Amino acid sequence: MLIGELSKKTELSKDTIRFYEKIGLISHIGRQSSHNNYKQYDSKTVERLKLIKRAKELGFTLNEIRQVINDWQDNKLSKSEKIQIFQNKILDIDDRINNLKDIKAYLKSKLELLN
Repeated sequence: MLIGELSKKTELSKDTIRFYEKIGLISHIGRQSSHNNYKQYDSKTVERLKLIKRAKELGFTLNEIRQVINDWQDNKLSKSEKIQIFQNKILDIDDRINNLKDIKAYLKSKLELLN
C-alpha cells in the first residue's frame, strides 16, 4: 500500500509517517515498480504504527518506543525487564499526575484570590 492508504488506516499524517521512517521506527517494504517509484508499505507497518500511536498515548517517548519495539520484537528483553519498563512508566505517570494536581491547586488558590 502507498503512504496515503497507510495514513488513512492509521489516522496518522503522511508527514508523521515519513518522520517515523526517517528516525527508524518503521520502514517500507520496497518501491512500486512503475515509473513513479513510490514507497510501498505492508500490513505489518499498519500494526506497528498503531502500536507506536498507542504507546505515545500512554506516555512513552519516541526514543523509549524505538528501544522497546526493537528489543521486544527481537526478544532481547527478559520478562523482568519488560515488567520494569512498565513499572517505570507508571511511576512517570504518577509524577505527572502529582505535578498536575499541584498546578491545579495553585490555580485554584489564585482564582480564589480574584473572587
